[in-house]
Amino acid sequence: MSSDLAIREAAIRHCRALSARWGEAVPYAELQRGFPFQDAWIKLTGPQGVFKPKELRDGRLTLLSTLASTYADEDVAGDIMLYDYAPPQRDYENEGLKRVAALGRSVILLKQVKAKPAPEYMVFAPVAMLAFDDASRKVRLDLGAANRQLPDAEAAPVPTTFSRAYAETIVLARLHQAHFRRHVLDVYRSRCCVCILGERPLLDAAHIVDDRLPEGIPTIRNGLAMCPTHHRAYDRGILLVHEDYRTEVRRDRLVASESPTTKQMLLDYSGRQIHRPKNESEWPDPALLRRKLELVA
Repeated sequence: MSSDLAIREAAIRHCRALSARWGEAVPYAELQRGFPFQDAWIKLTGPQGVFKPKELRDGRLTLLSTLASTYADEDVAGDIMLYDYAPPQRDYENEGLKRVAALGRSVILLKQVKAKPAPEYMVFAPVAMLAFDDASRKVRLDLGAANRQLPDAEAAPVPTTFSRAYAETIVLARLHQAHFRRHVLDVYRSRCCVCILGERPLLDAAHIVDDRLPEGIPTIRNGLAMCPTHHRAYDRGILLVHEDYRTEVRRDRLVASESPTTKQMLLDYSGRQIHRPKNESEWPDPALLRRKLELVA
């Protein structure tokens, strides 16, 4: 494997590891650290939207996509996304991308899902560049490979109809969840509604009613900001939230109800009111809370 291919593969595998660690929102501070290669760290991002580390000779490595104002503005269909060219004064970046595509090599897309001062990005790696439209100044990206298992060989296997359809579904689900999480955590001021944990990278946006059900619409009133422990307890019907916003912990569903950790993490919060958004119109919908109780009864 050439050194260029080895560097590109190291970057892709590092980005996949970041996604596995952080989920749909990787703090930009983590991306700024770069990635390890041999005995050094190589930059992954730079001041421009299209970036090439100095160690890489074959062309651009990373594309940054800034935060869209709304989810509806996403220019994504299935697993295909249209990415704007760099401005005319930086056309050398666009030409660099074309050279990378001509070599059949993949890039990394970092899609912003939380604004400054502590931005977060969804990571897609690897991403294939399918076509360049100089008239509209857009490049067509295939995000599907970012949801398939990385091959051990340099060339990726041709996806089956099933695996491609699955990847398309996952791309849209990831985009939906990232935007849902951003909106929910924003209104809850980046705090778990149960324990008030304020470490945003560690928080989830829990659906009250699962989005696979007709009532499970992706709105703030169907969401709760939760730490992973309380999210999992809520999904499993161990932690309940009643329509008056009072919590309840089901002792009969606990395995080790007498353990100090169970008491500290769960039982001590039973009977408390959840933390709610400042705006009452964004509070959890009581009808959805009732429906959740019916589903986990």
